Amino acid sequence: DTDPAPPPGRPTPGTDELVLVVGGAGRVGTRLVTTLRSMGVATRVMTRDPFSDASKRLKSLGAEIVLGDVTDVDTKNLDDAVKGCTRVVACFGAQRVSKPTDVFWLFDERGGPNVTDANHPAAVNHRGVVALAIACAKTSTVKRFVRITGMSAGYHPFDFVCVALNLVLSMSIRYQRLGEISTRLLNDSGIEYAIVRPGNLMEQARPTNSVVIIGHNSAKQPAGKVSRDDVAECVLGAIFWESAKNATIGISGKPFPTGGVTTEMVWDPARGMHYRTVEMADEVFEGTDVHAMMGEMKPDTEPEGVVKYQPFVFMLAALLAGVFTGMSALVFALGKKMLAAVVGMA
Repeated sequence: DTDPAPPPGRPTPGTDELVLVVGGAGRVGTRLVTTLRSMGVATRVMTRDPFSDASKRLKSLGAEIVLGDVTDVDTKNLDDAVKGCTRVVACFGAQRVSKPTDVFWLFDERGGPNVTDANHPAAVNHRGVVALAIACAKTSTVKRFVRITGMSAGYHPFDFVCVALNLVLSMSIRYQRLGEISTRLLNDSGIEYAIVRPGNLMEQARPTNSVVIIGHNSAKQPAGKVSRDDVAECVLGAIFWESAKNATIGISGKPFPTGGVTTEMVWDPARGMHYRTVEMADEVFEGTDVHAMMGEMKPDTEPEGVVKYQPFVFMLAALLAGVFTGMSALVFALGKKMLAAVVGMA
């Protein structure tokens, strides 16, 4: 089998570029590094396991593999990895299933697993991004920092998807958002940034007749399934295209062209929960040419700040606890009645 032809319109990097991909041995990272090497771009991959099969494969393509972990207290490996690089991509993240005791630390983040667990989203998605950003700010060579998060990082904190993910995955959306804020602050050090927020990721290539949807400036867009191949192309554009400078970019997909409209679930007292058709924002584009749409991106005009997720997560947790308690009491009462009936029959 022959490799598929590369997508049209890719950027043309200069010969002096050295791109560091932190998390480059992951599924999106591997695609990105493979593409960079096929374009002749000098590429360095920082990974926690330089001897994994993925790392060995990337090394065989000519990528430089270095050991490092963004959660390490000692930042020597991180500083060494960034040294001499012109572009840095933060292609990593953590998802940890919440434990019942996590609720005790919901409003007090000075202790608990977000401090003691190195695999907690707080340690990786927030403090890890901060550590990498600081390492970039120490250098004089890094021109742009690209962070990959998720589309839900831009949702309203009361959005049900956002609340549910925060509750189940250890406030992962909150820490992704904080990592994004740290990314934007690099601009104060003269380093450009780009943030890429993918929708629901799928492993296979983009299906026939489906389309890619790309938006900027945190515009709301449908979070449909999108191929990791297309996400890697979007990140490639975020690394090099001038139009992606200081931009927050969402990428998702649809199984068919939408004609610029989508549906969203809403609630009102008269009809309850229902779907309505809405037009997509002017900042959202639809098509099959990722790089052509990337050329339409523009810098953020209203960078997002810190928002409070905790009250909404607490309300959902309390609701679920109440439902569980009520169901348990009902089951206990029914069991008691059945036992009394059996004893009476005896």
